Amino acid sequence: MMPSATEPSATEQGDVALLVDWENLKFSLLQRDRRPSVTALRLAAERFGRIVYARAYANWQDPVHQDDPAALYRAGLEPVYVLTRHYTGEGGSVTIKNSVDVKLAADCIEASHVFPNIQTYIIVTGDHGFIHVVNTLRPRGKRVVVIGVSWTTAAQLTEQADVVLYYDIDVERILEDGATETVPAPAKAVSTKVSPQMAQTAETAVAKLRVEEGNKDKELDQRQVAEMLQLILAIAKEFRKDRRELSVSVLGQELQKRMSTIDFQRYGRGRARPLVQALSMHGHLKLISRQFVDWIYLPEEPDELIAEDLPREQEFPRYSYAGLVYADLAEEKREQVIVAIYDERQRPGTDYLTFKRIMAVVGPIIMRDEYATKNVINNMVDISVLKMDPERHGRDPDSGIGYAFKTFSVDLYHPDVRRALKLGA
Repeated sequence: MMPSATEPSATEQGDVALLVDWENLKFSLLQRDRRPSVTALRLAAERFGRIVYARAYANWQDPVHQDDPAALYRAGLEPVYVLTRHYTGEGGSVTIKNSVDVKLAADCIEASHVFPNIQTYIIVTGDHGFIHVVNTLRPRGKRVVVIGVSWTTAAQLTEQADVVLYYDIDVERILEDGATETVPAPAKAVSTKVSPQMAQTAETAVAKLRVEEGNKDKELDQRQVAEMLQLILAIAKEFRKDRRELSVSVLGQELQKRMSTIDFQRYGRGRARPLVQALSMHGHLKLISRQFVDWIYLPEEPDELIAEDLPREQEFPRYSYAGLVYADLAEEKREQVIVAIYDERQRPGTDYLTFKRIMAVVGPIIMRDEYATKNVINNMVDISVLKMDPERHGRDPDSGIGYAFKTFSVDLYHPDVRRALKLGA
């Protein structure tokens, strides 16, 4: 493996901000009985430069975090308390948690003005809500690195970040005996052998790159391209072995992690798609487009399995304006509905909400029949009070048949949501 592009040279390194969504990281790892290591996080962050700003965000009054603030402070992370407010409505006390991503986003914007020396922002989370933080920092010339957990990190977040590291793969790997090890920075690799089939594929890839880039005379080292293609195949096999989704954008980020800066700039940046197309043309991979995204699969994967994994085309919510809709609810009821859905999503260990679960939350508040409740929720999706989160996949334990289901959350940027959750203008 070639030295990583995530490890810049000394002259390229700038100062680093490390910001940790502690609840997201902690509860994601707890799903598989693991605990986060701040030491491992800091070592991973130090690959990008000197850490000058390090914070961890959570509701520290929650008993589950009782001993964490002092330990985090000793480990070099400043605990930042995210305010929790209590309001009393119908049915008793309702707890409202201000979103971590709103506070973290505010700190990022402030830091980008106060500390112009910080060039890299490392955000430890898997929550797709942080996409707004990423999209705010990058136009300011900042590099954004996301560290998430492989089984919970949202695809939208990985698509937008400059570099994506997975805690369980790139930061702290679990060993066969159950112990963990901090993953060192990749070492320089020795050139590998190139098969005749891969050499032919590389010839196709070189020709394709020359045509697409409008320079048919451009010199490209065919052996280097062949080694790139072999690296792409290795990444695809690694991802698909565990049935992890692999898009062309995520592949590009993986190449950046595993290649030297020079090699990535010369052969990898912006070239993942034509290289995958060349591999697909020669039968080494399958390339399938769905919802404006190119997805990568192995040639031996059956079409039925791929159909289960592919995101389904978006289905728009169906509702009737003749029935009960969101606007028909009194303002107090609308706020109670938003608060209840948000609070349900924030429960420890809850990383998604299904439509059925939202029905169970909203029904007792509006006290109408099932049809009316469904109509209100679908209308909330249509007017963006609720947003669709990434589709998830499961498998029936008895039949083994795979299935997909939609997940939802409140949109923290909708005015009604901000008003109900007291997030300000």
